[in-house]
Amino acid sequence: MKKLTDEYLECIQRLLDDFWVLRFENEELFFYIRQYEHELRTYFKDTFRFKLVVGSDFAKLEKFQLTPHPDMGIEVFKENKDYVFFFCLLAFLEGKTTQQFTISDVCEAIVSYFPERIGSDGLPETTLITWKEAEGYYNRLSLIRVLKEAERRHLIIVVDRELDGFRNSDSNDALLKSTGLGKYFIRNFGFDITKANSLDDVISMQTDQEKGLGIETKHKMYRRLFLEPVMYKDEAQGLEFDYLRTYGHHIGDHADKYYDMNFELYLNTAMLTRRTSRRNEFTFPADNAESNLVVQFASEVRSLYIDESINPSANGNISLSVAHIEGIVRTLIEQKSSKWTATLKAQSVHELIMTITKFLLKWNLARPLDDGGLMLYDAAVRFDEKNNILKGLSS
Repeated sequence: MKKLTDEYLECIQRLLDDFWVLRFENEELFFYIRQYEHELRTYFKDTFRFKLVVGSDFAKLEKFQLTPHPDMGIEVFKENKDYVFFFCLLAFLEGKTTQQFTISDVCEAIVSYFPERIGSDGLPETTLITWKEAEGYYNRLSLIRVLKEAERRHLIIVVDRELDGFRNSDSNDALLKSTGLGKYFIRNFGFDITKANSLDDVISMQTDQEKGLGIETKHKMYRRLFLEPVMYKDEAQGLEFDYLRTYGHHIGDHADKYYDMNFELYLNTAMLTRRTSRRNEFTFPADNAESNLVVQFASEVRSLYIDESINPSANGNISLSVAHIEGIVRTLIEQKSSKWTATLKAQSVHELIMTITKFLLKWNLARPLDDGGLMLYDAAVRFDEKNNILKGLSS
């Protein structure tokens, strides 16, 4: 392609940012993807070693990382059982196109598909899933979360009645319909995932596969920078951070040309930032109450650092004790809360700390300490209301 059209760049951006592009949601964008399909396949293969899948009604870039992060899960899921139910639902939807079914049908499938546990004697133990009485109530809540997530991701459609009716009684059924997209939700693995007994096994199998696919340091760095909010030197493997110092100008040129972003490289940190935010894009800072609260928290930490009230470690990270965090939050309440939303104003100090901590961990801007405190990474304190915008993870 001689000229990078706005439409082509939009296709790249949306495929990288969104889980998938559905024809019925954005027909114009979908047809641009079909129009530039060859160029897009080449671009994503050369830059990331990602595979583009284009069907009759959807387009999906099969993007993934080998480094797991806590925020890679489904936010509305509350326990491991939710994920097991979700994959049982996907197994149930396999092969279905637009057939209708009921919640009762899904319940039967989950009972059938639910995996066996291996007991202490090494023999399989059958787990009995019930939908009645006290235990059944919590199972129903779990299934409602799963069905709502499947609906949000356009795997199913609620045809008649509401999902929440199932909360109160297992006899409160609802009529559902498959969209036919369920079989495309999980990417195709080039290895037998059933042989994996842990996440480490999956990572090892994927690593071995990628060695044969020509995955180079370039592809790994582009994946991390474009899919993760920030990259730290102590997370890098081998000479990966040296690669950024040597070829960072190429990454910067690419980010500017294709994404209107800046590549920023510091002693221990690398990241991509937006000059301006795009509509519906997941960025930090953002124009919402939680984001503003975290920016205020980071700004206060930065002020304490400038005043030498707290000292960073050799790599620029700042260790905050529980007392430090509580003190900062109380200062924010005193100085900033007049402009907070009613929801934030109603939160206790502990609740505000939990809100801030959850947000920082989600953006890989901090990690928890054993004593209940936080290790704040140096990337966190570079943000204030006037700073550039950090690009978020794809959803």
